[in-house]
Amino acid sequence: MIIENARYLALTVLSENEKANIPLDRTIDKYTDKFALLSKRDRALANALIYGVLRFRGKLDWIISRFSTRKINTLEPTVVYLLRMGLFQIIFLDKIPISAAVNTSVEMAKKISNKGAAGFVNAVLRKAGTGYSNLSPPDLNKDPALFIAIEKSMPLWLAKRWIKRFGLNKTLQLCDSINEIPFITIRTNSLKISREDLAQKLENEAASVLLTKYEENGISIAKPLIAVNEMEIFKKGYFHVQDEAAQIVTSMLLDPQPGETLLDVCAGLGGKTGHMGQLMENKGRIIAIDIDINKLQHLETGMKRLGISIVSIQKRDILKPAIITSKEESLGNLSLNRRISSFTELYDRVLLDAPCTGLGVLRRNPDSKWARSYRDIKRLSQKQKTMLLKAAKHVKLNGVLVYSVCSCEPEENENVINYFLEKRPDFMINHNIKPIHNDLYKTMISDDGFFRTYPDHYNMDGFFAVSLKRNKDQKETY
Repeated sequence: MIIENARYLALTVLSENEKANIPLDRTIDKYTDKFALLSKRDRALANALIYGVLRFRGKLDWIISRFSTRKINTLEPTVVYLLRMGLFQIIFLDKIPISAAVNTSVEMAKKISNKGAAGFVNAVLRKAGTGYSNLSPPDLNKDPALFIAIEKSMPLWLAKRWIKRFGLNKTLQLCDSINEIPFITIRTNSLKISREDLAQKLENEAASVLLTKYEENGISIAKPLIAVNEMEIFKKGYFHVQDEAAQIVTSMLLDPQPGETLLDVCAGLGGKTGHMGQLMENKGRIIAIDIDINKLQHLETGMKRLGISIVSIQKRDILKPAIITSKEESLGNLSLNRRISSFTELYDRVLLDAPCTGLGVLRRNPDSKWARSYRDIKRLSQKQKTMLLKAAKHVKLNGVLVYSVCSCEPEENENVINYFLEKRPDFMINHNIKPIHNDLYKTMISDDGFFRTYPDHYNMDGFFAVSLKRNKDQKETY
């Protein structure tokens, strides 16, 4: 596909994201150079189209189905996305005339498909552009789940699940918050700058700068003048992009101390890894493991940018035996303590930020709405249980194990913890956690010691976490 402008780039990203079945941010990263060639205005349009179409796909598809003579699942994927993009511009982007939304969609159809497709796109968008406002959604009282699926653009299975669990009003509020464009939340790198000084520098970089309520190093920004990773203060390592809920997990529940030895089991891109090093004042040792070499390379780059030197990186799967091969000892450009001969060490603190459905971060990753199913919840719940048991084998007596997921589904939350505590009675929920803000105990931490956040109430991502302590008074069970 020829990427000529913002609309072509958006179409390319949307089509490839669905075809490749990979996270949206990774698809966008592949086209960083293409985004850089666009003007600021066109870059904003491309992002608005990508995220807007994915946020409101359910409603867009329902409207399209009312004006199309063919079912959506019989159309070429690129034609479907052309219709979604055109309709999104008509409904949600007031500054774009209907004629412009229709004509640009038709011209794109001519180039990427055929005249028949172009005529079809033209007919559907012209009818939908003037007729969508006359459509009535399903009756909220008669079929609330279907109403939410269409009006709030949520998968029907998830709408039913949340109504049963939260009730109708809470579900409506939750869906509305998920469909809002979230602030960008960052974590001040206190190794290099204070939050107050960083906030002052950000005043020249964004339209809005707010200090987070609970996390002492957090700042939320809106409408940055340039991409965050292009800011000089980012390149200098003054901050890292991280939601406030994720920051709280590390600072309050894990609470790493200078001089300790920590294990980050699923380090990923290193958001929490860097926070650990920061809280430890770059003193001690952190072992960061992951199965994805690309993420580890990104992690190493991030640690260098932040000025953190206590991280040792390993490409490793905690679910598999620790067997080091020559291939594992040569990890491309990685240079942080690559040769580690065994994986039997015990640690003061262990973090398992486990793979999950990501249903708590749909406002930032709207593509996940359409990629997940209930089967994913069940499948990942089993994996989380196994991983938590494996991670527990690396915790010292009196050491701390933190389990964290960006999902608020019970199967991935308390069910995992209850299962774990049955298997490992030498662990107990740690209620003696660091109080970083009194309100946290009143609103976010249950009497059971479970930390939870929801985007509709706290303006944070949806997270679940619990701190577990290995009790020296009980025998090991493995």
